[in-house]
Amino acid sequence: MNGQKQKFSELKKQAREAMAGRCGTLVGATAINLFLTFSCSLIPTLIFSGTTLYDIIFLNLTLFLFSLLLSLFQAGYLKICLSTLRGEPISVGDMLYAFYHHPDQYVLMFLIINGISSVIALISSIPGFQYLSSPSAELTLGTALSIDAELSSLMNVYVYKLIGSLVSTLVLVPFSLSTFVMNDTPGIGPIQAIRQSFVLMKKNFFRYILLLLSFLGLEILASCSCAIGFLWVMPYMQITMAAFYQERKDILYPASEPVGYDTDSFGSGTDL
Repeated sequence: MNGQKQKFSELKKQAREAMAGRCGTLVGATAINLFLTFSCSLIPTLIFSGTTLYDIIFLNLTLFLFSLLLSLFQAGYLKICLSTLRGEPISVGDMLYAFYHHPDQYVLMFLIINGISSVIALISSIPGFQYLSSPSAELTLGTALSIDAELSSLMNVYVYKLIGSLVSTLVLVPFSLSTFVMNDTPGIGPIQAIRQSFVLMKKNFFRYILLLLSFLGLEILASCSCAIGFLWVMPYMQITMAAFYQERKDILYPASEPVGYDTDSFGSGTDL
């Protein structure tokens, strides 16, 4: 928080120091977050487990509604992480922060970001759809010339899907700080939060990606512990991301300003 660009090791050190003495609350909040994430995926799948059109439609509708609910809890979790970094009081109840601070704005921001992601993923998948409808694919899949040919066709489809997911993920990187911005500026509009996230991420796109990748080893180890390790890795990772956000904010905006943002260029309120 010194207004200068810091090394990854320094950001992580800030996170570890901030977590000291607060692991109980952080582990509790993380356990709730993981449980909600798992439940929001599992419950609809169990309820609508059939293969009829009715089941498919209601499964996707329920998953969508649950994802909106989950986005509010996720915002609360990131609020806890940012408060931890700043040495502010935290409690597990802060998971409900977004429910009491313009929840409609958080939901709108979620819809905008995920809508953009879905459109990009769909556009990126068009080559795969074109391949499936091509004569060569119909010949391969329809006549089953050989196992190798079928595997090759399926591999092509999955490669296109992978490319679509990768492109969608990369495009979403500039949006990554939007929730931190909204948590930090009560009453701000979703478009404003997204715009400010773009400003904060300017010239730091690949740096942010590299910071995420630096946790890959810990995530693998956490997976090997039957996911128990995530109770520590997840808050450590998110508080480090909060430190990244705080660094960018301190560099771009004077700490003396009440909120830290240029309200003339960025605005305030709840406009979409």
